Amino acid sequence: MRYVRATLRTSLALAMAVLLAAHVGSPDVFFSGNAGPYPVDVVIRPPQVVPGLAEVLVRTTASDVARVVIRPVYWRAGEKGAPPGDDAHRVSESNAPAAFTGQLWLMAAGAYSVHVTVSGSRGAGTVEVPVAAVATGQLALSTGMRWLLAALGMLLLAGVATAIHAAVGESQVEPGEPVPPQRRRRARIATLISMPLLALVVLGGARWWQAEANAYRRTLDRPLTTHATIRDSAGARTLVLDVLDSAWRAGARGPLMPDHGKLAHLFLIGADSLEGFAHLHPTMPSDTSFSTPLPALPPGKYRVFADVVHENGMQRTLSDSVTIVSSGTAAPSATLDADDSWFTGHAVRAAKGASAQLSDSATIEWTDSRAPRVGDVGILRFALHDRAGGPLQVEPYLGMLGHAVVMRRDGGVFVHLHPSGTSSMASELAFAIRDRGDTTPDGRLKLGSGAMAMPMNAQPQRMDSISFPYAFPRAGAYRVWVQLRVGGQVRTAAFDVDVAPAQEAIKGD
Repeated sequence: MRYVRATLRTSLALAMAVLLAAHVGSPDVFFSGNAGPYPVDVVIRPPQVVPGLAEVLVRTTASDVARVVIRPVYWRAGEKGAPPGDDAHRVSESNAPAAFTGQLWLMAAGAYSVHVTVSGSRGAGTVEVPVAAVATGQLALSTGMRWLLAALGMLLLAGVATAIHAAVGESQVEPGEPVPPQRRRRARIATLISMPLLALVVLGGARWWQAEANAYRRTLDRPLTTHATIRDSAGARTLVLDVLDSAWRAGARGPLMPDHGKLAHLFLIGADSLEGFAHLHPTMPSDTSFSTPLPALPPGKYRVFADVVHENGMQRTLSDSVTIVSSGTAAPSATLDADDSWFTGHAVRAAKGASAQLSDSATIEWTDSRAPRVGDVGILRFALHDRAGGPLQVEPYLGMLGHAVVMRRDGGVFVHLHPSGTSSMASELAFAIRDRGDTTPDGRLKLGSGAMAMPMNAQPQRMDSISFPYAFPRAGAYRVWVQLRVGGQVRTAAFDVDVAPAQEAIKGD
């Protein structure tokens, strides 16, 4: 395990806290599921610049995996237009678990689906992991590299000047003959004339370089401008999130598609005490606004995060803040979405054996004994118990057996997780629909043709544990909310987590 953990830390510890197309401050993509008969955990670190290299790590507990192939599929091209896959290289010498790593070029900005094909003695299986390729920053030159390039540039200019001097001077006489004084004078004059011309070339090149850098900077992904307000609607408080960004209003971001049957998943989280939490599902009264009645939440300032999925498979999180005043009236339950849920209360300090009450007959327990560190994957593991201490009967909530929300206390990191990871089911479906040709002439998905049947868990299950694949991208204080449907109601538990900086794997771990 120490080889796998060391690889994970190497590839993930440098993840930058930036606002990306999906989630906030948590750029890496996590998937946990099955590639045919093989259980796999996939971690994808998208590039910071586009075109750029994405890092892919695939782990499996199967002992008979012989080969792993990774392949990038761009949403416009589909499988037919995608390049052939690349072999991932085995990292761990042991077979339990086996780890494979590789890199993929993502050549254009937009939504990709990384196909991971696992082969072994039981045949082959493939999983598709949606990834957003967006430029989030510009790579800066180190001080040493700047000085090195400057020195090389000066040598190049000196070489050009020397070549001009030689071309006008000694190159005009026979070999071995002395250069006449008149020819030497012409060489010096030509060299002096060339110097301002070379300076103009350098200045023009610098201006061109700066113009290209500015043009690239304008393509960097940035948070969309939004405005959240609370209005009175029929005597009850209603939250309205307006998207003011011109690109969204002009339709450049593309239409939305339902994810888990909802056009948006909106989260309200108390900005100060963190004691107020709501998972709501707004409607869209217009193409640029979301609206949802507000449940009974304590007054105060709240952070607003709204997860949406575009028809090209791109996931996006809209964010803003809003203040709930004490004089308002909560919306009647009848006006709320049937799947809306909210929670007020304190969190349990995360430590091995720390338990939170989901209901009178259900508890959830933090099971990891190690303090979380940046880059550790798979640490969000929980034990579930019913009143008698046995496995808990869990019912699907929005097609999944569990949901988790992770937020750093300062709001710099936010992510909505499922047991399958961070990827959206709607994104996976968007790629499948396009590949089979269920599109209109203008490229829209045929969402009303029965193509929206998502493979969701439809049956309750008795579960003694639940886990969410994830790696904290930054050190600091976090809160983790876990949501399960138990006894016909959505129950929420909260844990406070202190995440330490990354460190090298400990020998013997």
